[in-house]
Amino acid sequence: MLRRTLLDRPGEPVTGWLLDLAALHGLAPLTADEARSVGERAPLWRYLHSLGLPVQGDPGSPYEKLLLDLLADWSPPPAAPVDGPTVAQAMLIGGTGQPGEGASGGLGVFLRSLGDALADRDDVGRVVTIVLAANPTAIVVERADDREHWTVHVPVDSPVALSQQEMGGHRAAITWWVRALLSRHGLSPDVVHVRYSDDGSLAVADAARLLGARVVFTLTPDPHRHLAERYPEEGADTDALRFDLHRVGVADRLVERADALVTIGGRDDELVEHFPQLEHRRAVAVEEGIAPVAGTARPALVRELFEPSRVFPRLDDSARGLPVLLNVGRLHPVKQQTVLVRAWLGAGLHRSTALVLIGGSVTARTPDEQAVLDEVLALAASVPEARGRLAVLPAWPNGKVRELEHTLVQALPSPSPHLYACSSAKEEFGIAVLEAMEAGLLVVGPRRGGLPHYVEDGRNGFLADTSTAERLGARLREVVALGGATRAVAEAGRATVRERFPIDRVAGSFARVYLGQARAGDPSSADRG
Repeated sequence: MLRRTLLDRPGEPVTGWLLDLAALHGLAPLTADEARSVGERAPLWRYLHSLGLPVQGDPGSPYEKLLLDLLADWSPPPAAPVDGPTVAQAMLIGGTGQPGEGASGGLGVFLRSLGDALADRDDVGRVVTIVLAANPTAIVVERADDREHWTVHVPVDSPVALSQQEMGGHRAAITWWVRALLSRHGLSPDVVHVRYSDDGSLAVADAARLLGARVVFTLTPDPHRHLAERYPEEGADTDALRFDLHRVGVADRLVERADALVTIGGRDDELVEHFPQLEHRRAVAVEEGIAPVAGTARPALVRELFEPSRVFPRLDDSARGLPVLLNVGRLHPVKQQTVLVRAWLGAGLHRSTALVLIGGSVTARTPDEQAVLDEVLALAASVPEARGRLAVLPAWPNGKVRELEHTLVQALPSPSPHLYACSSAKEEFGIAVLEAMEAGLLVVGPRRGGLPHYVEDGRNGFLADTSTAERLGARLREVVALGGATRAVAEAGRATVRERFPIDRVAGSFARVYLGQARAGDPSSADRG
């Protein structure tokens, strides 16, 4: 079938996809001369290499140069053998470099700290974090500090970072690179964990199977639960609908391929509604967590909020002494920073609080980032009375954000606790929320998603309806009006995180899943620290 289809010359990108398919699975439907007559460039070179032939070409991009360099020099692996299994985790959307920029967020922060904690365990030999390297100029496989936590940057033939919608066109190539780089550098895994229902996760799962590794997949109710909400009537965006339906199909395929299934904190009833397979197969509930920080106050970070800017709003002297509402994260419609600004203004909170937004790229913003930023700036300009009470800053490194949170609590006096206002439509778990709670900020976050799993309304934080600015604003106004009486709630939030969500305890839960020691259907087996 492959031979017949290829000789019919279907054209790119179909020809390239089929040649990559053949190369990945060790098939040889065409001779070298036949392949050269129908294929070209990167997919052709990968196919010829699979036939055991030397490959030469004239690279037209840095991506193609990297590919040819790799094919010409298949050197022995530099990584030394380790005692214990190698665990790989994939982060193809956003990455772990700078949270808050582009698509990078709390999951990247979590995977970095989880990888470090797993690598420090005696029962895990090595951790490999797989990320995409857009517009690469070199093959980068790096080791963190002195521990066995490696990061593999997979080259992608794209000048910009891939969106989920674009992953499908690069799926076969990503699989090839993951398999090649891990094998070449002596980092072949025993188990691979994927977390998104998209073609990137399928690509990594394919590579895992070809490398002989077990696959772990994290199940979430998205995009299933949003289909009826997003497309209630005829005339919906058919391209968006088609992609969401495709993701539903991808999730089913990953469930079928996975050797173990994980849920975030455990919401089995909702999952069974969307995955009938779980009637006969259970998933293990595992909580996420955060790494500890020193918690030293750095007043200079607060001063940055007041430094004048010719581009973005900053706080002025009128904001001194007011409780701060902090929001940190990537600028994206699902994070709803515009809803938060509308809520803050509409509820009149600009008269009694200061709002600080941190997130977004400094340059080369994505369309989503630019659209959110433009609306936030327009809203701020529409209420002159709020001038000096709103600060908008680009993404900060995670460590700097956490130091700011501790500084707000320790060194910025206020008549009532400073707040962390999570305005997202939903959070699957909420790493940024955990970090704010650990610092002692009073948290207000969405009822939808994973926060109700650990935030008990009125005891260690507050839950809000974030579906509209009016409802969010009313809830924030209620919480702010409670004043100093909420200090005990903030302290209870801090205790919850420090007792329940330290990264070492969480790493133990994941290790039991990876080593096959957690019992499916028994969340407590993965949650024991």
